[in-house]
Amino acid sequence: MRVVVATEARFHRGGDDAVVARTPGEAYPHWCGYLGVFDEVVVLARVSAASPDPAVTASFPVEGDRVRVVALPPYQGPGGYLRTVRSLRSVIGVGLDSGGQLAPTPWQRAAAAARRPAPFGLIPAPRSPATAARRDDKPQAPTHPGASSARSSHVVDTRYLAVMPGMVGAALVTELRARGLPYVLEIIGDAEAVAGGMFGRWARPAARRWLARRAAGARAVGYVTRETLQRRYPPAAGALTASYAYGRLSAEDFTAAARPRPARPPVPATLVTIGSQDRRYKGHDVLLAAVGLLDAGGHRLRVVIVGTGRHHDALVRAARRAGLADVVEFVPALDRAGVRAVLDAADLFVLPSRTEGLPRVLIEAMARGVPAIATAVGGTVELLAPQDLVPPEDPELLATRIAEVLASPDTLAAMSARNRTAAEDYRGGRLAARAAAFYAAIADWDPPAPAAEPPERGVAAATAPAGSSPARTPQPTGRRS
Repeated sequence: MRVVVATEARFHRGGDDAVVARTPGEAYPHWCGYLGVFDEVVVLARVSAASPDPAVTASFPVEGDRVRVVALPPYQGPGGYLRTVRSLRSVIGVGLDSGGQLAPTPWQRAAAAARRPAPFGLIPAPRSPATAARRDDKPQAPTHPGASSARSSHVVDTRYLAVMPGMVGAALVTELRARGLPYVLEIIGDAEAVAGGMFGRWARPAARRWLARRAAGARAVGYVTRETLQRRYPPAAGALTASYAYGRLSAEDFTAAARPRPARPPVPATLVTIGSQDRRYKGHDVLLAAVGLLDAGGHRLRVVIVGTGRHHDALVRAARRAGLADVVEFVPALDRAGVRAVLDAADLFVLPSRTEGLPRVLIEAMARGVPAIATAVGGTVELLAPQDLVPPEDPELLATRIAEVLASPDTLAAMSARNRTAAEDYRGGRLAARAAAFYAAIADWDPPAPAAEPPERGVAAATAPAGSSPARTPQPTGRRS
């Protein structure tokens, strides 16, 4: 059994032509999380010829044993997407057609594989051992247990999973629905907020409606939150559901205990934030505005902003214009050890995001016992205490809360204790068990009745599960529910 995962991650080719990521959270270990259940992971993602940010020298391999990438045309930003969307969907559509390496059955992948050249990013899929042993190119019937020996256009040995919100995931879901193929969603953020940041306020209602309909049509939906995203994008009755954080922490990500009470307020205090600068939703500009207010008020600060992306240069210029060049330090993407070191040196972690799913970086800070302030958006409200949350897009209130927290050693100690305790719920073993149970339930779907021919492209097929039973939540084997 294999899984095809559509992701918004942007990869590039390394010096040896290997596919590499800019951050460790998108590298090979992340995709291995699916291998506990599936035999192969096919990552569907944008791949550029070189790093989009030449200043970034760090790179992290994506492919490895049983994990491979199907490259999509690279694009960046709303304009790039609009220029690329037709070729993006074409690559996915051809990959799903008979003979494409995204096709749902061994028979379809074998059939016609030699009849046409591979499009952008697609190479002939490797034959299974059973097929290779036959030493011929004749298409073979599916061998998945329970599958009919007749030709089937339905899923037999492949599951399709779209990480949402995302344009790549949306393209995959559109092509799957045109073929009547079931799909799984992993919802890691709020489509309404993301679309608003990309295209403007006019896109927010449409994006929410679109994802809500697709969630209701999915055969299974995984959520990174316990309840926040579930309320906004509910599953269909009878669909499989699960809740698990997308990024899982290992034992080395945790400190032994919370921080002790500092003897005095930290001066200068070190503020840290970490996040992509590809889009504005991480609110780094809001943090710079708040820091400018604090600096003008005489607060001595050192601010470390970790991350890269297309808005990086604009942020650096904004810091200089505000007279903060000696206060703010910009650091490129770091490996896991580097992230832990930066967090351990922080007096306060700040995440002023405009939107979030369930921010892994905040959980990482909590696991290190770092006091944290964040905006009350998305799943962040499930992580921090109400007094540690501020509204988005409000640099004045953010600056006020930062000043209040840094002035009180007792408050800093209490925040550290709360965060370190709350982070225990996000240990990798616990989350991996929940995710594995979800993936196992997906893999155990009974294959649908075989059909002679797939539906015509462009004709939508209903994929919502039948019946009116409540959504089902798979439980890890041997664990109490």
